Amino acid sequence: MLPYFIVFLLYLVTVAECQVATTMPAIVLTTEEAAEVEDTGRTLTSDWIVGIAMMVLSMACAVAYSIILFTIWNDKELIRMASYKLMFALGIFDVIQCLPHFVTGIFTICQSTFHPGLAKAMGVLATPCYVAYAVLTIFLSFNRLIQLWSPRLDKMLFGGTRINIWIGAGCFFCFSFAVALSVPGSTIHYIPEWYSWDYDYELPYSTYVQHVEMYIEVGGIFVSAIFYAFILTLLLRTKKRFMITSSYMAEIKILIQATVITVYCTILNVLWHNYQYFLPLNIWSYMGLNFIALRQKIRSKRIPNPTGAISMFVRSNNFSGMKTATGTQ
Repeated sequence: MLPYFIVFLLYLVTVAECQVATTMPAIVLTTEEAAEVEDTGRTLTSDWIVGIAMMVLSMACAVAYSIILFTIWNDKELIRMASYKLMFALGIFDVIQCLPHFVTGIFTICQSTFHPGLAKAMGVLATPCYVAYAVLTIFLSFNRLIQLWSPRLDKMLFGGTRINIWIGAGCFFCFSFAVALSVPGSTIHYIPEWYSWDYDYELPYSTYVQHVEMYIEVGGIFVSAIFYAFILTLLLRTKKRFMITSSYMAEIKILIQATVITVYCTILNVLWHNYQYFLPLNIWSYMGLNFIALRQKIRSKRIPNPTGAISMFVRSNNFSGMKTATGTQ
């Protein structure tokens, strides 16, 4: 099914390019629009390629993740374990994020978000789910530490239905950010011409929401790192005891899975919030971060142009020799 979908989308690309070629004399670019294309390197072809890639990858991830979640849910041994319940919740939030990622592929192809309400709705879906993902990642590392350190304490904190409290806490963070981004005073939206996401800093509360998000996601990196340092220490100190039990390899597998999740989030969060120190400041860096994160942040401010109809998009306040490009919301 997926190959046929890709072929169909490629067919649409060809048709669109032919239509553009036949109607090109009627297209007149303004100075700002021409500057945008020259500055970003974005073309009609790149819009379609990036948009299709977003749609195909988000669909593929959603399908693959759903199969994994179905397998975990139907494995009675796995679903009883607190760590896999946390991983299952992580997967749910990831699958939800695939929907706005798929829609942003359409935004990219059409170079429009169609309606501010639709753009806002996609942000309300994507950002809160990733915040919950980051919080649950911390809980997962804490769970692995407690399980290795004290099975008795593990049963007390995560045993039975108590694990639902931890999952509920992650859902609370998701709900809180969804409410915060639903109000008129704050918004995160997709910017098709830059293949990326950003907060609308013209709104009074966007900066506060973004800062809280950054503290949770980046702060969680250090918390999880501390937990995994203790986990590694415990494994090294108790290696002989675990080697004579059948649970040793299971513990190693779970540790590897949990570590991979945390390392991925670490790389993602560091690059997302500090991209200007590690990556070139151009549209392709923003696109790359968007692909690994389903969303990413770039500093922006809106400045009216002489006509008052279009706002200017500034890539970074720290970028020497900064240029501007037009952007519609």
